[in-house]
Amino acid sequence: MYKRSVIDISLKYIILEKDEGVATIRMNRPEKLNAMRIEMQVEIVQTLKELASDNAIKVVVITGAGKAFSSGGDVGDMDMAQRIPPFELRRTLNQNLAEIVRGIWDMEKPVIAAVNGVASGGACNVALACDIVIASENARFGQIFLAVGLIPDGGGTWLLPRLVGFHKATELIFSGRLVDAKEAEQLGLVNKVVPAEELDKTVKEYANLLKMFPLGALGATKKAIHRGFTMSLEEALDYEMTMQTLCFQTEENKERIKAFLARKK
Repeated sequence: MYKRSVIDISLKYIILEKDEGVATIRMNRPEKLNAMRIEMQVEIVQTLKELASDNAIKVVVITGAGKAFSSGGDVGDMDMAQRIPPFELRRTLNQNLAEIVRGIWDMEKPVIAAVNGVASGGACNVALACDIVIASENARFGQIFLAVGLIPDGGGTWLLPRLVGFHKATELIFSGRLVDAKEAEQLGLVNKVVPAEELDKTVKEYANLLKMFPLGALGATKKAIHRGFTMSLEEALDYEMTMQTLCFQTEENKERIKAFLARKK
C-alpha cells in the first residue's frame, strides 16, 4: 500500500521524504540554523498543499536539519523588508508564514513537530500549530519578535494564550526569553521530551501509531477539536453528531466494526 523512502530532489531549501505513509518535511539550511527565508517558506507551503491531497500519506512530520528546528525568519529577508512597499511585504514575508500555519492547521491529517533544537520566532509558532510536538532535550522555544521591533506572527498571538493561558503568554512574548524543553513540557507547549538520540525513534513510533487509524476519522476528529475553539458546547455536540453520522457511513468504519466483533466472539 505504502511507498517506501521516496525523496523529492526538486526542492532546494527543504528535504521531503515519504516513507511507508509518513511524509517528513525537513528544513534544510543547517549552516543558518534553518532560518526560514522566503524561498523556503514557499517550498513548505507548496509541499503542505501537495501532501494534503496525497492519499498515500497519512501522517506528516516537520523538523529541521542539523542542530536546530529553525531560528525563525531570515534576517536578510527582514533587512530587505525595509525597502519594499507594505502590500508587497504582506504578500511575501507575512503571507507565506501564515499559509504554512494555515496549511498545518487545516490539513485533515495528523502533523507532528519533531523539535530537535531551537525553535524561535515564526518557527516556534509553526511547531505550536502542529497536532503533536515531540522535543529533544536540546529544544528551545522563544517568541523573540519584540527584540527586533516586531510582533508575533504565524499565529503566535492566537496559539500561545490558548496553550499556556493569558498571563503566561504575555510574559513569554514580552520577555522574548527562550524556554528550555523541560519547562516547555511543564507549560504544555510540547507533548513529550526525549533524549536527542531518541527523537527520531520516538517520532516514528507516534507516526506509526497514528497511521493505523482511518484517515477520514482522524481528519474529522482534528476538525472537531479545532472548531471547538470557537463553538459553544451545544454547537460542539451538534457538530460531533453530524461528523459521527458521516463516519458511520464509511467502509472503513463498517470493516473495523466487523473485525472488532469477530475478535470479540
